[in-house]
Amino acid sequence: MTTMEMISPADVQAQVNVTTREVLEFVERNKIPVTDLATLAQANAVRRMIGERQKGIIAQLAKPKNWAHSLHQWFCSLEKAALAPLTILDHYEAAEIRTFHDAETRRREEKERVIAEARRVADQARATAEAAALERAGEHELAAAVVEEAITAPPPVVVLPDAVRAVQSFRRRWTFEVVDEAEVPREFCAVDTVKLGRYATAMKDSAKVPGVRFFYTDDPIR
Repeated sequence: MTTMEMISPADVQAQVNVTTREVLEFVERNKIPVTDLATLAQANAVRRMIGERQKGIIAQLAKPKNWAHSLHQWFCSLEKAALAPLTILDHYEAAEIRTFHDAETRRREEKERVIAEARRVADQARATAEAAALERAGEHELAAAVVEEAITAPPPVVVLPDAVRAVQSFRRRWTFEVVDEAEVPREFCAVDTVKLGRYATAMKDSAKVPGVRFFYTDDPIR
């Protein structure tokens, strides 16, 4: 940070306190209801005085604000420099953890699939052997029921322990990717108010946009 004159916040506060009291007194003395041309002229004059007082307050605080802003920027630069290596390392380790976890999840899910398939085959073999034994014993209907049960039985569910989650906690964060803007429903689309404002300023009374009403207001200037 370049060398700068130190400013006392207490002194600034004291000066602004005086200014604030003067402003409150000015406001109390100069609230003009506009009821005729004479009071219109008075209100216009008050607004010009308001503008001058506003400029004075801004000028009064310009130097302290610039000093505080420069000081804040300097502290932020120190903070950023100190945090940067840690942030880079944190992002690297997080990416490594995600990559490892994804790979382990794929391996675990494949192992679960293989075990489940082996159990399904074993269950069907047992059912086939049981049905064959029932057929030999003349229990044809019961044999058919055993075969039907084996066919309609839900596939075995195998859930192996997640070894990675036993060591590392995760917070699932859902996000999105727009793949076709034309198909996005209207409720997820935001109206561009900035663009509409520029369009209204440029086109004035000839502005026309479906679903939008353009109008003007006459704001008094000082």
